[in-house]
Amino acid sequence: MMREEFSVDSEGWLSECSVQELATWYHAHVGRVSELTFEAHLMVMRVAASLTPGSPLDPSVGLSRARYNILRLLYQAKNRRLLMGDFAEWMNVSPTNITKLIDTLVADDLVQRVTHEIDKRKTWAELTDSGAEMVERAIPDVGAHVESLWDGLDDEEKKVLVHLLAKMHMNLLQAGTDRPAEAIRALMAG
Repeated sequence: MMREEFSVDSEGWLSECSVQELATWYHAHVGRVSELTFEAHLMVMRVAASLTPGSPLDPSVGLSRARYNILRLLYQAKNRRLLMGDFAEWMNVSPTNITKLIDTLVADDLVQRVTHEIDKRKTWAELTDSGAEMVERAIPDVGAHVESLWDGLDDEEKKVLVHLLAKMHMNLLQAGTDRPAEAIRALMAG
């Protein structure tokens, strides 16, 4: 079954057949965007969607990916606390969602809210000892899961992928400028 889903071209490049077909369809309807550009875009989206499920973080015990990420951020933070407003920016979610997540973590005694010492309008989210223990229990499983996901690539391939994704991300961040590609080329040159 897997052989039918993937193909290798004459130069040894691997492709996913259904993605390649969809890229061809898009190119036929858009024209000015190459098939390869569509194929790369679709593969990034497909892989990103595939990475999300299957996490060792078990929702049945109350540790969703979002809850784990909040606990991990707090675990890594100085004094194991962050201002409530910091989470929305780092996790790219709304402040309302962060408040709801923190509420559940507070109810489970994994996080506590602490009023800012100087500015009473601000509130810290602070990791409790129970929250720190949960992160420490989860880290080995997270590591094993990530390792299993990347077993199919050697270190050189991972380096190339990191380079390409960083380059793509830089392009996205530069998208509002006049010449995003030139900014990347200037950085790479020097």
